Amino acid sequence: TTAGVSIVDVSAPANPTKKQFVQGPYGIWRDLKTWENYAFVTHDMTFGWNTAPDQGLLIINLDSILGTPTYKAWNAVIPLANGSTDTLKTAHNLWIDEQGKCYVFGANVGQGGALIFDVATDPWNPTYLGMYDQYYLHDGMVRGDTLWGSAVYAGKFVVVDVEKPDSTYLLGSKGTPGSVTHNTWVSDDNKVLFATDEIGAAYLTAYDVTDMANLTELDRIQTSLGTGVIPHNAHVYGQWVVTSYYTAGVQIVDAKFPEVLVEVGYYDTSPYANGGFYGNWGAYPYFESELVVCSDIEQGLFCLEPTYVEASRVHVEVYDSLTGAPLGNASVVFQDAGLNGGTNIDGWSNHGTPLQSMDTVVISKPGYVAVSAAYQWLEGEFDTLRVGLIDTTVFGVEEDAAIGQWRISPNPSHGHFAIDEAVDGTYELFDIRGRALEQNTFSAGQWNLKRAYPSGTYILRVEAQGRWMQEMVRIEP
Repeated sequence: TTAGVSIVDVSAPANPTKKQFVQGPYGIWRDLKTWENYAFVTHDMTFGWNTAPDQGLLIINLDSILGTPTYKAWNAVIPLANGSTDTLKTAHNLWIDEQGKCYVFGANVGQGGALIFDVATDPWNPTYLGMYDQYYLHDGMVRGDTLWGSAVYAGKFVVVDVEKPDSTYLLGSKGTPGSVTHNTWVSDDNKVLFATDEIGAAYLTAYDVTDMANLTELDRIQTSLGTGVIPHNAHVYGQWVVTSYYTAGVQIVDAKFPEVLVEVGYYDTSPYANGGFYGNWGAYPYFESELVVCSDIEQGLFCLEPTYVEASRVHVEVYDSLTGAPLGNASVVFQDAGLNGGTNIDGWSNHGTPLQSMDTVVISKPGYVAVSAAYQWLEGEFDTLRVGLIDTTVFGVEEDAAIGQWRISPNPSHGHFAIDEAVDGTYELFDIRGRALEQNTFSAGQWNLKRAYPSGTYILRVEAQGRWMQEMVRIEP
């Protein structure tokens, strides 16, 4: 909090209970991490009227929180390269890795990179090991011997080898879309990095980090609660990324396929809307109970019970049914999912949704006959849908002809079809290359094909009362 550290029991999440409070200097920024039964706390710049001394690194013995708390302010003396020393007074954030090395970011020492301490040997009396100080780091995490840091003022994330704390070096770096790189978190397999920019209209962005010489953006996403919202901290939880957004609370993104990030859940903790530095600062997802605990600047502590949903994804390829050439700038609309987009120059586009149900996809391009087809979203899958569009000259259809909104069923079919309107009309059946197979009239919106066809995908065109539509259908003997 602005006044110190509040220790809260969340084992009964519907009734969080404060167990202890440790007073500190008054200021906006604090962060903490734990090692065994100790908590380590940083604080950054204090308010102008604050009179309490800077604590450097506050160390709290958590075994003491039910009685009189035991803690101390540790103002480490840091040796500098020029032979002088400096004293740790403030820092923005910290990380403790699986080896018990504590990385203190954004300190008042040097550029404010990463000061590295050993807290495993004697947590009450940490030992200084070295530093990385090429950039000011606002935040960071370490796994193995690699530090993933947020160089907020440089607008990029940095990847640093910290195997030898007294001899660290840069492995790679890359700018982020908003150029205000606030937070980074790497996937469990160390192949994908997720970063946020602390600026309005920014993104959670995913990067392929398997090759330090070719760090590549995979995808980016914003919260559905407003494109102007400022993201803050992202945490990887298995295949999901749990991100705190200032005025939009917390967002859960399914990143199983990081090239198509999909929002699958959110909870808005803040009454404020869109931009502004108000609301949710942190969303912590690592409790054994799977609670997500959020700290909202104005509203306080939230204990949330998440349901982690697997997204459905599809790779859509659109091509000319006669030539096989890919069709760029084709419109792809999934009606129930509310998704729309266009194919790229190679004729494809990717789409994702938390839906796991039937939908209708409409694919169109000027000069081609539009296709409307039923599509089943598949939970946890990355499906492929290939659609061939037929040049309007094949059907002799005017582009501005009235298009019907019927649903053709059943699909798949054994040769019997119906539309959801009892009208008379005509139908035409084509193979996937646009070759006419049969045509006939129908009445009361129903008909049977005149003959049996091999199992496969076909194009069915229906015309009635001056309207027409076309849909891809599956025929099975």
